Amino acid sequence: CSAVPIARCWVSLPIAQLCTFLLMADESNGVADGQWLFTEAGLARAREAARDRAAATLQSSAIEGSERRPSAREPARPLGLEESSRLVFFYAQKLPELCDLCGAPPDVRWTAVVFYHRFFAVRSPMEFDPLPLMFACVHLACKVEEVREITLEKLLEAADFGADNLLKAKVVGLELPLLDGLGFVLLVEPKPDAALRVLAGELRGLLARELASHTAAAPLSEPAWDEALARAESLVADLGVRTDAVLRWPASVVIAAALGAALDAHRDRPGEGSTERHEFASEAVAKLLERSLDAEVQGSIVRTAMRDVAHVLQQLPSEQDVAEDAVKETARNARRCHRVFERLRELATEQHEASRKERKRRWSEAKGTVRRQVPTPMLRDLMELNRKAPAERS
Repeated sequence: CSAVPIARCWVSLPIAQLCTFLLMADESNGVADGQWLFTEAGLARAREAARDRAAATLQSSAIEGSERRPSAREPARPLGLEESSRLVFFYAQKLPELCDLCGAPPDVRWTAVVFYHRFFAVRSPMEFDPLPLMFACVHLACKVEEVREITLEKLLEAADFGADNLLKAKVVGLELPLLDGLGFVLLVEPKPDAALRVLAGELRGLLARELASHTAAAPLSEPAWDEALARAESLVADLGVRTDAVLRWPASVVIAAALGAALDAHRDRPGEGSTERHEFASEAVAKLLERSLDAEVQGSIVRTAMRDVAHVLQQLPSEQDVAEDAVKETARNARRCHRVFERLRELATEQHEASRKERKRRWSEAKGTVRRQVPTPMLRDLMELNRKAPAERS
């Protein structure tokens, strides 16, 4: 890393993976190799598969229930894909608020958001309740980022759930399913705040060199850079919470596109530069990233990805948050689904425990039989003494 620009250290590996991913067929889904990158079609297929699995389980459970209890009430209705997506994004909006309440640092917030979206890319909100899952994501993110002062108890108390032992039990019980859903891929890098500072430093160096060669306009002031960085970090957070960006592109591309958009906004302000004197800042960011790549085709792919992210950024102001009224009926039906899956998990736990006890019993019996059949050295000595004793007495 010391022999190349700092930016190359944090962007080259993710971007190389992006290039490989985008050059592959559309069948790639990014989960198998631990990269968690999807094409748009691949992400839709993953969610549909999760929804179909959950719906099939609900249907099977309903059939078994009707056979045991013919008078049972109407079974839970499976959610549609649009309903599921709306419910997931509603609670995704609440995740940053939860982090603010418990005082979680930005690294924890970003990691929790990534965990949340990755999980629900391959699991259905019919099977797992997004509310306790949201708490589980923050709790796991605190462990991964080594923020030990935010315990589960503190997290629940901050959200006024401190006395809710049922929710606490659900959050604890969700940790293993969460880890399994994530494929135990827990490293989330780069983090937006640190990466933005690194990339901004590299970009300022590039612009300074261009200014020296009279190919760039006067640089931004220090307050303007600080404002642009704050704006870029806010854009990255919005992309992470309100869109599928963390599942579609590497974080390095999302971060770079957000910085370019924030700087472009400054460029268009009166007194911040002239459109005739220098290119868009987003173009300068793309140029900086391209310097860390080895092939022209990779540079083209990165530019395309950054344009795609920039397009999503342009759509953000017109995207409205998911309102509580919009998911009220969906949440009510989802709770019925959750009760079915909770019963199934409880039954599976009971069966597992019964099997464990049975295996232990059989092992104890087999061990006792072996002990009786194969005497130990001490038992052999005692048997030999018992055999010799009558002969000595006679």
